[in-house]
Amino acid sequence: MKGKPTLKQLMELTQLSRATIDRALNDRPGVHPRTRRAVDAALRQLNSGSPARSSTRARQSTYDFKLLAQAGDAFTDELTRTAAELEPEFVASGARLDIVRCVGASDDEVAARVRETTAGADGIGIICTNTAATTAALRECMAAGKPVVTLITDVDADARHTYVGVNNRAAGQSAAFLMGRHLQTHTSPDVAVVVATFSYTCHEDREIGFRSLLRQRFPNVNLIEVIKGADSGTATYEATRRFLDEHKKLDGVYNVAGGNEGLAAALREHNLTGRTIYITHEVNRVTEPLLRSDAIDYLLTQDLRLLLRTAVEHLRSAREGGNVPAQAIIPIETYSRYSLY
Repeated sequence: MKGKPTLKQLMELTQLSRATIDRALNDRPGVHPRTRRAVDAALRQLNSGSPARSSTRARQSTYDFKLLAQAGDAFTDELTRTAAELEPEFVASGARLDIVRCVGASDDEVAARVRETTAGADGIGIICTNTAATTAALRECMAAGKPVVTLITDVDADARHTYVGVNNRAAGQSAAFLMGRHLQTHTSPDVAVVVATFSYTCHEDREIGFRSLLRQRFPNVNLIEVIKGADSGTATYEATRRFLDEHKKLDGVYNVAGGNEGLAAALREHNLTGRTIYITHEVNRVTEPLLRSDAIDYLLTQDLRLLLRTAVEHLRSAREGGNVPAQAIIPIETYSRYSLY
């Protein structure tokens, strides 16, 4: 007589966690329908008398994708949290997506991580600078038959299969439009841009879009400084404080990067909170409370769930030899404290 399938067998076959399988088996709330279907299918396969063959097929059809994130700490935390929420959905569809934190890593260190990851992964998603060291490693990954998808910020077109994210130049233009409308009645307002490094193409594109639209639509606005914040709260604070000590006046600031806790602290120390129009990117544990407290006026962002789902879809398609678009552009979302969910 055949025994009842064990949790261990179900975990091996579905690649789901013990807790997720337990919730599905006991009809508890919060289980995605696709997860329930995956568990039901595994039960049928195990009860059919050929669990070993079924397990082998599951392992062969499950893709192991890695997402290397050379980004700020707060954004990487939000990315990791979102990926964890989507894990049952991805696993039920035959894919895993693990976040590899590269916060503070140099370009050479990221390149080394790419090479280490290439051997074991079925494909790589990456958020990184567009530098010779990194793109060389990505080209090696592609030469090894592994797909590469860039997210948020792009690299050279021959070093990846596709880019997934917003149109960053349009995002910069959106920030300029908001800024310009607020300051259009001012005689000669002063505005600064904060960047980490132009090695991130998203930072460069946002700054270009911001600058060009201000010049075209709002010539009364003076873009007086580009502040290098290195994507760090401490570095952004020091750079902004030095700027404010010298210039005193600042009517608007657009931060294309991270380090918002430092920027907000510098503005607060100079009694500019709520007086300087402040626009930046991404909803996370740092920016959300700053937006709710009126320290930040507007956040430009994208749906991280849509971003990750699209990246996994294109990684799978490229891995299976399908056609993928050169870019997969997703919508820009704009939040004030009154529209934040």
